[in-house]
Amino acid sequence: MPDININKIDLTQLLKSLSDPIRLEIIAVLFMANKECSCAIFNDLGKKSNLSQHYRNLRLNALISIRRAGLHSYLTLRRKELDEKFPGLLATIVDNWKNQRH
Repeated sequence: MPDININKIDLTQLLKSLSDPIRLEIIAVLFMANKECSCAIFNDLGKKSNLSQHYRNLRLNALISIRRAGLHSYLTLRRKELDEKFPGLLATIVDNWKNQRH
């Protein structure tokens, strides 16, 4: 799937996408992994159909890239591009997410 142009995304859109707890957890896990991850690691977050909608939202808001290989999908956080456009934002959001979980 082609990536969404990150220059067309504004901060409000990005924060709205991350206001959902499931999407926020997906982003936090990808941030901490710092590599491409199989969508299977998120299966405990909900039904596959619901998760697909979350992945779509994250992709359309330029937060992730999705690579399909057969029946599997692999997610990558667009960390470098996001850090260039919104310096330090992802690290701050993930730190806050981690602190609230403990």
